[in-house]
Amino acid sequence: MKNIILSAFSVLALLSACCQPQQTKIPENKKAIMDAFVAGTLDPSYVPAAFFAHFPGPKVGEGAVRSHLEFYLKGNADILKVQFEQFVPRIEEPEKDEIWAAIGSPIPEDFYRPILELVSGIQAIAGQDVYVLPTIYSPYQVALQALGESGIREAATNHPDGFKRLLDCYAASLQWLVHECVAIGIEGFYMTCQGGEMKYYDIPDFYGRFIRPSDLSVMNYCAERAHMNILHICDWEGVYDDLTRYADYPGQIVNTPIDLNGTRFTLNDGVALFGGRPVLGGLERKGIILSGSAADVAAAASKAIADGPRGKMMLGAECTVSDAPMANIHAAILTAHRGGEVRE
Repeated sequence: MKNIILSAFSVLALLSACCQPQQTKIPENKKAIMDAFVAGTLDPSYVPAAFFAHFPGPKVGEGAVRSHLEFYLKGNADILKVQFEQFVPRIEEPEKDEIWAAIGSPIPEDFYRPILELVSGIQAIAGQDVYVLPTIYSPYQVALQALGESGIREAATNHPDGFKRLLDCYAASLQWLVHECVAIGIEGFYMTCQGGEMKYYDIPDFYGRFIRPSDLSVMNYCAERAHMNILHICDWEGVYDDLTRYADYPGQIVNTPIDLNGTRFTLNDGVALFGGRPVLGGLERKGIILSGSAADVAAAASKAIADGPRGKMMLGAECTVSDAPMANIHAAILTAHRGGEVRE
């Protein structure tokens, strides 16, 4: 099966190369493109781009390897993000004191071995030419799988010490995954976080006590071991009104929400807030990339690039675009690779 995947990858890579605009100053290798982008030396006639999606079918194993590779090559993105699709077991009845008194290691340290095997399969095929970036959830996001929002509130309010131990346990398992990914050659991570939304403001210092320490325990671990990390502040579960608390989070590239409690947060705002770091975004995940034609998307991508921070912008969306037609994703990326130029 691996040979079949390799053959498919070779064919699709050839097709992708044929579609690549011929620009003598642009490196052919995707890693070199991203290195130049982060360093600020990439020719502005080329804007890097990437969009992400959750895939139907297998979440791990060879089927998932194939899904990731085909999506990457059909879109011709500049990075290859690996989805995080393995959920931890639920913790039932979090209101009971005995649950937290007994909380120890709710999952084995190597719980994420299936994700590691997925990453390994993708890295072996594509990792020489493109940065393969495994998604690394925050400990809070893992705890949300186990407890749900109501359980998070119960734990943080009535069992704070037990909740901290739980976050520490999840952090240790995520650090195991990062360590093992680096051992197989991974050079960067898509580091994602939640928990700073306005909905938790009624819990005193929720962010300071629980979210920030657990976020940074994993993100700093990534930053110390890899050099091509993307910080993703995810608004899938709620609204933010302020991102300044994230300004010192690590990550060579930053991907943020586009709306802060009704106020637009632009890519230019992101560059300013995050100390001049490059930013990822420009198109809305629920916008024209879902509902428009390929021509509409190309025009929207061109405008986003024209309005964005030149030389600091990587075209994408604020989160996954799983329902977007592949033709639209490809149109957006091709427009970016042409520096925002739309061709008939």
